[in-house]
Formats: sequence, structure tokens, C-alpha cells
Amino acid sequence: MRHAALIYNPRSGRQRHAQVLGAILATLRAGGFDVEPSPTAHAGHATELAREKGREVEVVFAFGGDGTMREVAAGLLGSPAALGVIPGGTANLLGLALGLPRDPVAAAALLPTLPVRPFDVGLAGGSPFLMMVSAGLDAAVLGSLDIRLKRRFGKAAIVGHGLREWWRYPFPVLGLVADGERMEATFAAVANIPFYGGAFRLAPDARFDDGWLDLVLFRGTGRAAALSFTADVLRSAHVRRRDVAVKRVREVLFEAPAGAPAQVDGDLCPERLPLPVRLAPERLSVLAPG
Repeated sequence: MRHAALIYNPRSGRQRHAQVLGAILATLRAGGFDVEPSPTAHAGHATELAREKGREVEVVFAFGGDGTMREVAAGLLGSPAALGVIPGGTANLLGLALGLPRDPVAAAALLPTLPVRPFDVGLAGGSPFLMMVSAGLDAAVLGSLDIRLKRRFGKAAIVGHGLREWWRYPFPVLGLVADGERMEATFAAVANIPFYGGAFRLAPDARFDDGWLDLVLFRGTGRAAALSFTADVLRSAHVRRRDVAVKRVREVLFEAPAGAPAQVDGDLCPERLPLPVRLAPERLSVLAPG
């Protein structure tokens, strides 16, 4: 039997974990893993658990949303243990990028058969991220969102609150420095995977194992332009817009406006602008299709 741990967030995915946790454990054990569950009790606990378990086991499975995956990955950086992603949150973009089934039990059945692959990890200030960091309207939405509503209503809460913020958001200009080049935008995202907000390819060419980050800039201003940009993202037409630029980068500094919020992997970043973004020197090991 292969030694493993399962870290899970009982509050992710609108608190439905108890319904499938037993099936996930049974499936992993049938796949050859000696695994016991460890629930998280507070923010940051998944990182503490992963750091401890990563010294003892071959694989640390994480069952929860993208925020849980980010916390577990932070604890595993520099560890020989691999991350096994079991989607169980609201968006589950990481599982999508890795080509895993959205159903958690189906993912648990597939993971024991998969090879270990390297995964780039970004740093937004001191905060590790796996998917993206961005500033603009989306960060403003998360900065004022009642987290209790997100847990209760999932994506519907984010969409509803986002519409309210879109109506009153002033669209300030963001100042950035990307690999030494000064730029401006009203929305900017540094992506490590293609997907954003669901199965929408904000950064179509982003790869998690190429040693690069992909910068997406939107320079339009006002509610109508933002709504048009969002519609084009939904149909993968935004990269053809004149007010959009996409560039591969090594480092980005979100410089201004000072004090503005940023979001990291779908959660509010604990640090405000100015915010440096780059790849971590260590890479994560993940179970993923080759």
C-alpha cells in the first residue's frame, strides 16, 4: 500500500462533503492508498497539515475548492510529496486545467493511475498561487463579497454581487510593470492556466508547466466596455479585441493604485497593491494525465 493523506475542507462546495467523503476514501483505498482524512479547522490550516503530512507520505490528496488546493500546495512546496486534486468546490478550475473529472469520486478513481508531473507555482507577494492573480473589477467584487453568501449560494452569489459592483465600479487605471515594460489597463490578470471563472479561456495559451506566466490586459473603460469584454471572454473572442493584449512574462509588478485589492485563485489576496508577481523557484509535483 502507498502511504497518503487526505486533507479536506468541510466548508467547501456548499458543505456537501460529508455525502461523498466515505466514497472517496473507499475509492482511494481500493486504488492502493493507505489514507486517512484530515479536516481543516480554519484558514491556513490546510497549509499546516500539508507541511506536516508532506514529510510522511507519498501523496497528499486535497478535497475541496481551489482555495483549499492553493493552501495545500503552499504546504507542499519543497516537499517530495505529490498533490492529488479531488475537486469539491465552487469553480474547480485547477481540476479542469489538469484534465480531471469534476465528480470527486470519479477523480479519486482516476488519480491512483496517473503519473507525477511538475507544476509551476506563482507568487503574488508572499502568497503562492496555482491559477491566476488579477486586479480590477473581479478583485473589487471579492473584496466586498460576504463569504457566507458564497458558501451558501456558490457561483450565484458571486454573479449577483458582481452585477452590483459592475454598476458602481469606477474602473480606475491600473499601473503595471511587466518584465521592465510599463503598461496600463483597467483589468489585468497574470495566469498560470487558461481558465478563468469556469471553462472560459481567459489566457488560451497558458500552461502550468512551461516556466512562464501569461499576462492578459483589458484597457477598456466604463460599464458598457466591461460588459462587452466579459461577453467576448465567454465566447473566446476577447483576444481579437483592440483593447486587449496578451503577453508571456516572467515578472509583473501591479504598481497602482496603491492600496487597491487583488484576487488570488478566486480569493481576496491578503496583500494590496503594489504587488509583485513571479514564479516560485520550486515547482510542485501533481498527479495529472500525461
